Amino acid sequence: MQHKVLYTSDIHGNETQYKKLVNYAIKIAADTIIIGGDIAPNRRLEKNYIEFQRQFFEHGLPKLLYSLKEKLPSSKLFLMMSNDDCMTNLDVLEKQDPGLYKIIHGKRINLTKEFDIIGYSYVPITPFGIKDWEKFDLSNVPLSLREEYENRKRTNYRLNGFKSTKSGWKEFQFSPDMEKQDSIQKDLSDKLFQEKPNKTVYVIHTPPNQTNLDQVLTKNHVGSISVRLFIENCQPYLTLHGHIHETVDVSGNFKDNIGKTLCLTSGNHNAESKLAVLVFDLYHPEYADRIIL
Repeated sequence: MQHKVLYTSDIHGNETQYKKLVNYAIKIAADTIIIGGDIAPNRRLEKNYIEFQRQFFEHGLPKLLYSLKEKLPSSKLFLMMSNDDCMTNLDVLEKQDPGLYKIIHGKRINLTKEFDIIGYSYVPITPFGIKDWEKFDLSNVPLSLREEYENRKRTNYRLNGFKSTKSGWKEFQFSPDMEKQDSIQKDLSDKLFQEKPNKTVYVIHTPPNQTNLDQVLTKNHVGSISVRLFIENCQPYLTLHGHIHETVDVSGNFKDNIGKTLCLTSGNHNAESKLAVLVFDLYHPEYADRIIL
């Protein structure tokens, strides 16, 4: 038995990359296609950034994806937003034809009879301005990780920024109280994520800390500490990541293992016409290939 999965992330509205993804999915007759976050155009200088993304979700994305439904009617497409996508437009994404794609953030969905898929869009606080899909990484910091976490907050966290609303950008400020009340660590402790890890594919936009998947150009690791702790403790079947476009170029590897768990990243650069994808058999993900289209 084989189940062919095609995965990528961080397309950021690049129409050439979307077309390549669709054409390749059709070519290889993919059973499942997954886009792991950052799906809308990220033209930060665009005056009407929020509305620009809204129009993309309403008109551009369905048009780009429709031939998948037409030519691969039995395949499934899963996708989710992430930190460059405006959360206020989620309603538009959700109201599209449910036969076209399924949104996986915070949802557990049957992938096959044996496996589920679940998505998680939030990332640890970044140095960038859009705060829709950002959270503190940890609420309860293990003593052994306290120094590393404090250094991460000091060097990589920008606490002020903006959140998208229907009427435009609204100023936002993370406060110390929020760290105890709401974090990626708390989200991942929910039963939704904790159950059946050995039979679940986790699509988590942020990569785990201290891996081949979370290195920026300076070679610093910027991945999620809480995601790493979750993987260490639950040992999922497979985790798929994105967020750090350049990490494969820096580390030289799109794979890593945390205990028995295989973790993969697409390492896709949206600024280019070339698209990086992963292709693997769901039942043997250890033989995944990274292909540049």
